[in-house]
Amino acid sequence: MKRIENVALFSEHLVFLNRKIELLGKLNLNDLAVHSENFFFHFFNLLFGLELTNANFEKSNHEAIDLIDKSNKLIIQVSATCTKQKIENTLKKEILKQYSLEDYRIQFIFIGKENPRIKSNKFSNPNKIKFDPVEDIFLTKDLVEKFMSLSPLEQTENLKFIRKEIPLLELIEKSDIKVEICDKVNLLLKRNFLIWSNFGPHSETAIRNPLSMSVKTAWDERKIEIFKNNDEIVELFHQNSSLFTTSEFEIFIEFEEHVQIFKLNHTNRIDRTAYKTFPQSFSKMINNIILENGDSDGEQ
Repeated sequence: MKRIENVALFSEHLVFLNRKIELLGKLNLNDLAVHSENFFFHFFNLLFGLELTNANFEKSNHEAIDLIDKSNKLIIQVSATCTKQKIENTLKKEILKQYSLEDYRIQFIFIGKENPRIKSNKFSNPNKIKFDPVEDIFLTKDLVEKFMSLSPLEQTENLKFIRKEIPLLELIEKSDIKVEICDKVNLLLKRNFLIWSNFGPHSETAIRNPLSMSVKTAWDERKIEIFKNNDEIVELFHQNSSLFTTSEFEIFIEFEEHVQIFKLNHTNRIDRTAYKTFPQSFSKMINNIILENGDSDGEQ
């Protein structure tokens, strides 16, 4: 039972790391991926019994190589780009010719979004460095399988290390995740506003045709999309409530109250005095978070 618990915990941490790197990569926030180079050389030393060091310590931004083990004649590239092109671009680097002559092997560790079919490709290897796609490409699945083969004591040592490291990674990217969430919310709010402007009761079409049933029907149908968008925003906030301050969450609650009344008003007309309109403070808060913590193409 202990082994099962260990494997589940190990897998959970690696999946968490991959998901966060993939998510932040979409925002061009690569600090976490860079930090992962250091994480993986310590991690692989422990998991595989290697003597890796960070090649970039010796030479800044070492071409094609991130980690090196001179004793075991091994070089490793850590990358968030899991593609055939990425591997072949590395294999054709001129620097690999020398490593090939010195009988080194090259391996690839892919983090972030993975391509499970990557190992089935045939790769051009002009420098003829030792490389077997099946054995020398490491995805999360491969790391889990290796972990499963360890003794309980070795598993405990690996878990001790990974549990120490992953929370540090989480702290590094916490504000970036918050920005990413606000970017999503901002996009959903924009879609809602566009629907409201084109089909709502104050749209140009509705004002020109106040008694038209087709206009009313179109608005009723498009409101369904606003309901879905609002539900997604509410879910995002509740799932990530720890990222927001008390005052920010209080503003969100105002939006949530509007969402509930807006949906209720669709089936049961609510008295105008009880109707809660969309709180502009919510969209202002979202934009402020984006502007203060990161770049965005959202409204300003």
